Amino acid sequence: MKTQLFVGLLLGLSFCGHRAAGQRPDPVIPPAVASPMVDELVISNVSVVNVDLGEIEPHQNVVMRDGFIVSVGKWVPAGRGVPTVDGKGKYLVPGLWDGHTHALGSAADERMALPLYVAHGITSIRDVTTARPLNDLLRTYVALETGQRAGPRIELAGPVLDGSADGHTGLGLNASRAAGRARAAGFIKAGWCSLQPGPLLSHDAFWGVASAAQEGRVHLAGPVPEAVPVLAAIGAGQNGIDHPDKLLLACSSREAELVEARAQALAGPRPLATLQARVKAQQPDILASFSPERCAALAQALVQYRAFVVPALGAEDFDLRRAPDPEDPRFRSVPAAVRQQWERAARVRPRLTDSRRAQLQAIDSLQRRMVAAFGRQGVRLVAGSDAGSATPNLFHGGSLHDELERLVAIGLTPAEALRAGTVNPAMATGRGFDLGRIHAGYLADAVLLNGNPLDDIHNLRLIQAVVLRGRLFDLPALAGLVKEAEQAAAMEDAAAHATAVVH
Repeated sequence: MKTQLFVGLLLGLSFCGHRAAGQRPDPVIPPAVASPMVDELVISNVSVVNVDLGEIEPHQNVVMRDGFIVSVGKWVPAGRGVPTVDGKGKYLVPGLWDGHTHALGSAADERMALPLYVAHGITSIRDVTTARPLNDLLRTYVALETGQRAGPRIELAGPVLDGSADGHTGLGLNASRAAGRARAAGFIKAGWCSLQPGPLLSHDAFWGVASAAQEGRVHLAGPVPEAVPVLAAIGAGQNGIDHPDKLLLACSSREAELVEARAQALAGPRPLATLQARVKAQQPDILASFSPERCAALAQALVQYRAFVVPALGAEDFDLRRAPDPEDPRFRSVPAAVRQQWERAARVRPRLTDSRRAQLQAIDSLQRRMVAAFGRQGVRLVAGSDAGSATPNLFHGGSLHDELERLVAIGLTPAEALRAGTVNPAMATGRGFDLGRIHAGYLADAVLLNGNPLDDIHNLRLIQAVVLRGRLFDLPALAGLVKEAEQAAAMEDAAAHATAVVH
């Protein structure tokens, strides 16, 4: 398939918008190590990980051509000129996904974040920070797909439709169904293929947004609004839920009462402060009224509606005072200004009393038990790092591995965790037909490992090579991508220092 046709096809699949006439592209920053394009590549005698079955298919030859997998089996193309990678003793998995990232907040964020994903074997991301104009994001998309820049494939979660206290930046905390529908329809007309409900969206506005999403045939996934019960949200067409807190509330026998109290807080004076206090005050009630039967019914509904769940377990670590090693090398790819923000956030955290610490730990433990139960009952779990959000100590690339290891720690098998990082997010984003598996006809996004991830999920870190968009990233190239991100962070530090000196 010709490169231009291939890129055009993917643009049609992933986006509904087009570049505005006359817009100039952002300057291209070449990768530190440019990996050559290979028309054909064979990974020979490798153990292929079948993520659907959780099984190993040994001694396979995987033939890739023009960015696609053309054969998995014993056949190899004739001739001596075909590049071959010896896969003996190694394991081939589909390229990993990070199902919840904040990598595209700015051009500077991209330069640091995108190379790190590939360096960690993550070949696709679902990015949730899409407040930038769609055309800006399309330029990044095209630069990646044409090989001008190194980075993962991008699926956009879409603009956030949320309420606001003044109504200027959102829909207003008491927005009507018509207002929600009109705002969502405007985004769809502008070219967005996915939308995110916000936590402060009113009950009526949510139903307007959901009806517009269904009519426009676009994805609706994100937090469940505080004023909306979970089953009502998925029944209205919300096909993905980010973060588990509202799911835990849905497992309470008092869900209707507690959701109504949150809705009343948003409708009253000082709505945001009142809501925050009310959510905190409800936590003991949620713990005391947890119902395994309601949780099982919720899981059944999630399976029935094919809704996916992003647990983002690592996002709770900061509040629970779980911090990475200060010498963690991943800090080198974080600009000094961001590290300082993280340090300030840690200093101003409220002091935890013993009772409050015990309460937070109990909530966290119950959420993890709920996620593990969902996994056993067949809910489509999607691993997401939440990296790049306001939450400190979450790293682009590396934190996805942390999240997969957390899923195993709470009781999932390595095979189940691997599905959460490969085929599940592909299916959740409508890409299950060409991503997430090592199958003939699929895109050749793959990671070559030096250990079996079905034996130990930590083996996903033992990366020997990454294949993405017809390019082979060997160990030097992967190390170069990490260096590229570190240099981008250093450039941010230098620019910030120069600005401070001028002022």
